[in-house]
Amino acid sequence: MSRLRNPSAIGPALASFSLTALAIGVAWWWLGAPIKLPPSPQAAGQKLYCVSYAPFRGAQNPLVEGTRVEPQQIDEDLALLSKFTGCVRTYSVDDGRDDVLKSARRYGLKVLHGVWVSNDPEKTRRQIATSIALAKAYPDVITAVVVGNEVLLRGEMSATNLIAVIREIKAQVSMPVTYADVWEFWLRYPDVQNAVDFVTIHVLPYWEDFPIPASHAAAHLTAIRRQVAAAFPNKEIVIGEFGWPSAGRMREGARPSPSNQARAIIETQALAQR
Repeated sequence: MSRLRNPSAIGPALASFSLTALAIGVAWWWLGAPIKLPPSPQAAGQKLYCVSYAPFRGAQNPLVEGTRVEPQQIDEDLALLSKFTGCVRTYSVDDGRDDVLKSARRYGLKVLHGVWVSNDPEKTRRQIATSIALAKAYPDVITAVVVGNEVLLRGEMSATNLIAVIREIKAQVSMPVTYADVWEFWLRYPDVQNAVDFVTIHVLPYWEDFPIPASHAAAHLTAIRRQVAAAFPNKEIVIGEFGWPSAGRMREGARPSPSNQARAIIETQALAQR
């Protein structure tokens, strides 16, 4: 038969356990409590100006050679997106396919057409030639050509070579031409502005070197845009990418969640409209 060695310790132990359980319960209640979001700045039926679009789903991986997205899937995507936006931004042309542009024309969408340039000369030349041909075939759909996406950030091309590619394409298309990169790299390579019609920057508060909380995301975007506009006073500054993750790891004070994602997007939209 067992015997309690210190019956007087049971009370404090039970009290400690109860307090711990209560603290855990309160924490879980707080994490799961509904969060009131600010109202959407969009009026009923109003659409987003433009959204970035990549046609991959599930296990489809653009980094795997030979990955192909069927035209029907792209058409389904754009049919859905056309209910919420009047424009999509693309990033690449694969094997000369114009499925996005065909569906965009069908659903009345405009396209910021992306040309993927990299450290692979053969693929880059194919992207350039295909994109020039598409710009001539779809002048009613393509409103601007985005030559390169974060290629300076990735270190895959020098600014001099990038400028040469931009000017090559610009000389052969009728619509405005730009380049898109994280805002710091525009400031690091300011000569690129001389080759483009407008400057396209990416501002992603969660991924900054010093992460920005969702509550400050809209203000951060405004401050960065002003900084870039001051550096390039003669250029229009377009926000090419902005967003917030709904899931993932916490980066200091930047926490991914559906509510934080909604807050960052809603507050930024409201700020942009003002």
